[in-house]
Amino acid sequence: MNSVIEELGVFIDGVQSMIKDVETHFANRQNDFRSMCFYNIYNRGVLTREIIVLLEKSARPFLEDTEGSQEAERIMIVTRGLFTDTMSSIEKAAKDCIPAYWMNDIKDRAMEQNSYLYLRHIIYASAEKGLVTREQMKLWEDVLLMRNLVMHNNSEADRSAIFEIGDLKISMRPNRMMKGPTVTFVKLSEIAVELFYEWLKKVNEVYKR
Repeated sequence: MNSVIEELGVFIDGVQSMIKDVETHFANRQNDFRSMCFYNIYNRGVLTREIIVLLEKSARPFLEDTEGSQEAERIMIVTRGLFTDTMSSIEKAAKDCIPAYWMNDIKDRAMEQNSYLYLRHIIYASAEKGLVTREQMKLWEDVLLMRNLVMHNNSEADRSAIFEIGDLKISMRPNRMMKGPTVTFVKLSEIAVELFYEWLKKVNEVYKR
């Protein structure tokens, strides 16, 4: 498995490619909300890498995967911020897509039992409309669960489970912090932005006027 800095490089390069595609094929004005979503994520990725590089310089030897080390803990804190910011950017852009594409059917379905529009319910409604595949929906559910644990439960698990997402394995036990390699939140960020990118392409294909 890549080091955190290597994985951040993969993440940043991937988002940069998405920006080029969105600006070329989706965006129709300067500072379009779709391209700005990916720019925000890109900039957060670059900032995260810069911070990790500084951490490496300040700690010698730097053993980022030494369980329980202060260095590893600091990496997890920094990259957790990348993940939460990525998810926030995605949620904002997904909500902005609803009026931009006149997705009233998705909005109505997402808000049937809710007074507020949430990313989770946008994705559920999208899956019912065929905008999200079964395989993608499983990944969305895992990513959204991790986001909720991080945002609302300080990464503390509420169940016993082993999550395997690609080559990433996360172990969870009730009332304990979930455990995974130091690249955990970078990998989750990669998966989340790729899922949103695929969703946006499908939305643009189906709803573009």
